[in-house]
Amino acid sequence: MNRATETGTAPENSGTEPPFITEVAIERFKAAFKPPPIPLRSFNVVIGRNGSGKSTLLEALQWLDATIRRDAREASDRYAGIGDLINLRSQDPYFKLILKWSEGGERPRWRYSLRVDGDEGVPRVSEEELALLDVRGRRSRQYIATKNGERWVQPDGDATSPARFPVPEPDRLALVRAAESPHSMESPRGLGPFWQRAVFLRLSPNRLAFGSPATRKSFEPLLDEEGQTLPALLNELDRDQRIELIRNVQEILPRVRGVDVSKAEGGRDTRVHYSLLERMPYRGRAGLKEFPIPAWMLSEGTRRITAILALLVREPAPTLLCIEEVENGLDPKTVQAMLAHLQSAADAGTQVIITTHSPWLLDSVPIESIIEVRRSRNGDTRYERFIARPEIAAYDPRVPAGTRYVQEAD
Repeated sequence: MNRATETGTAPENSGTEPPFITEVAIERFKAAFKPPPIPLRSFNVVIGRNGSGKSTLLEALQWLDATIRRDAREASDRYAGIGDLINLRSQDPYFKLILKWSEGGERPRWRYSLRVDGDEGVPRVSEEELALLDVRGRRSRQYIATKNGERWVQPDGDATSPARFPVPEPDRLALVRAAESPHSMESPRGLGPFWQRAVFLRLSPNRLAFGSPATRKSFEPLLDEEGQTLPALLNELDRDQRIELIRNVQEILPRVRGVDVSKAEGGRDTRVHYSLLERMPYRGRAGLKEFPIPAWMLSEGTRRITAILALLVREPAPTLLCIEEVENGLDPKTVQAMLAHLQSAADAGTQVIITTHSPWLLDSVPIESIIEVRRSRNGDTRYERFIARPEIAAYDPRVPAGTRYVQEAD
């Protein structure tokens, strides 16, 4: 299934699918000093013990997302500055990220790398490269290059072409400029919509009930990480998408009959709220009656269900959806239902990465999708395919993944 861009057209650099991340390499970022590259699929479940570095992978991607939307300073401020992002073992104050993207297949097509220095507590993008890869994985064209300490965007990928320009701002990414380039059919324009529709969630029960402006700003994600802008997201859904949302919610909560968002009576910045219409017993002889239940009266789980399912019915859908501890606030049957929806979304083109502490959840996902994070005694963090561990693969196939994890966790 092809995903459309925000304007409703397919990415110009690809006749098939939008980009998805096939591999992430992290160096000196938070818990990860220099682990091997992390392979990713369309659907990924990350598990590991507390402090092992599960969140580090998502935080690295979210830092990049926030820097693309704003700049490196604002992306680092949520962590009390760049110093909190650099691994404590690093003698030099910097970190590196390397990502590879594919377009509708397993073979990586794009390779992006950057180095961020934290001299004097100020983030500075000192190195940045974006290359188109050939069938052998070698660089065929280079759209971003760092030469003599300066970063250059080369719209046609040719270093000898006069159509190139420097990016002097040390806290901004050249990737943003390169992704907007219309000069070449091979240009990385699909990477722009990819990050426009990337979503990172650490849903907060309180924020989900707090309300938001009726519309989101253009640089903001489809839904903020705590879920406060859910009313604005619901306002973006058309009639058919709302019907689909309610149909999906009814699979879990059969009494729900509709969703409604209050009007912004005082202008666009007026805070609006959403309600779910529920059918429930009414006193007297009236029998069952439908009542609007405002967000602040809904259960924590109902708010989380509504937020995630609203994202999944939106068109265009998220390109990348990362959720921390997806099982929080949900009963076991609901977790299974949500996993089914997330796997369906992955099949349809949304790349999904979720973290979990629940071994039971592992029994409901393909074992090939599980990434285990382990930390050695010397502090090294390692990300690897769960089934790639010999002791895990040696189990009888009938033994659930959760049981294997509990038995072999160290």
